Amino acid sequence: MELNHIADRIEALSAQYAEVYGIERSASWALLKLTEEVGELAQAHLTSTGQSRHRGLSPDEQERVVAEELGDVLGMCLVYARQRGIDPELAVTDKWFRYERGTPAAADPERPSLSPPRTP
Repeated sequence: MELNHIADRIEALSAQYAEVYGIERSASWALLKLTEEVGELAQAHLTSTGQSRHRGLSPDEQERVVAEELGDVLGMCLVYARQRGIDPELAVTDKWFRYERGTPAAADPERPSLSPPRTP
C-alpha cells in the first residue's frame, strides 16, 4: 500500500472522528494532536523500557502499546500533511532519499514542490 493511499484512508477516518465528536479540524489541531500522540508514545516507551511503572501490562502488552502509539504518531503526521496540503510521499523522498548516492540534489529546479505555494 502506498503512503498517499494510507494518508487518504486516515484522512477520511479523521474527518469521521471529527464529525462524530464535533471537532473542527485544522492544521493547528492536527499538529497539537500529533504532539499529544508523541507524548503517549514517549510514555509507552518509558513503560516498555522499565523507566516508568509497568501499568499492569505484560512485556508483550507494553510492546503492543508502543506499536499502537507509533501508529497514532504516523497517522497524525499524515493528517497534518493533508491539512497543510503537503504530499507526504514527496516530502519523505525529497528529505530523506536525497542523501542516497546518485539521487539528484533537492535544489533541482525540475523537481516538483513539496507543497502548494502559500498566499500572503
